[in-house]
Amino acid sequence: MSASTAGEGLVRRIAELLQGVVGEDRAWLDAIGPDTRVDGELLVEEHELAEWNAALRHQYGDGVDLVEHVAGLDIDQIIGLTVGDVAAHVAARRTDRADRADGLTSATTAGI
Repeated sequence: MSASTAGEGLVRRIAELLQGVVGEDRAWLDAIGPDTRVDGELLVEEHELAEWNAALRHQYGDGVDLVEHVAGLDIDQIIGLTVGDVAAHVAARRTDRADRADGLTSATTAGI
């Protein structure tokens, strides 16, 4: 997964939503990239995942269900899940009508 696949702006916005859930500072946020692992590096706990999911659904529509997505992964996929993977999930399922200032275009999302 590369930042260009899901859009750097989308990766950043998703990281900002997680920052709001976990209450970390700007330095923590700035250290997150598309290859940052959700479990192994960010140590996102189940209740935080649920809150992040709610924030993602509020922002990007009910089609985005991160909890359901993670439940369908095997253990190795869960361990390897990155912020970029979450961004790809959001890009493929978002239903918001926001402008594409986050770096996505229909051509970009079509390949996800």
